[in-house]
Amino acid sequence: MNMDGTNSFGSSVKEPSANGTSLLDGVLRVMYDSIAEVNLQLPEHQRIEKSLTTILLGDGGRLDSLGLVNFIVITEQKLEEFLGVRIDLTENDPFSPNTGHFRTVQSLATYICELAENRVGRPLS
Repeated sequence: MNMDGTNSFGSSVKEPSANGTSLLDGVLRVMYDSIAEVNLQLPEHQRIEKSLTTILLGDGGRLDSLGLVNFIVITEQKLEEFLGVRIDLTENDPFSPNTGHFRTVQSLATYICELAENRVGRPLS
């Protein structure tokens, strides 16, 4: 995956919607936009790759606590614009080693899709 996010978003866990974009694809697009915004604040050697396997938190992660907070705030704002509902990425103990929602881009995207569908009570794809 290029740092500019021009490659595909990877496989989707949802069926495509009428416009050909699944909820997961849209969430990943929001997350990659958030990563790009956070990267503007980081030195080049600390920037985060736009990839499903990018580690956000823990061993191998490049975000310090301030970087993680910035990423969370930016992502929540962009998700609200995209989904039309407020998503709190810090609920359900997401930093726990048992849940690990913030471990990788993919684990967080999957978690966001679950939260979004629970907010509206039906699949959003």
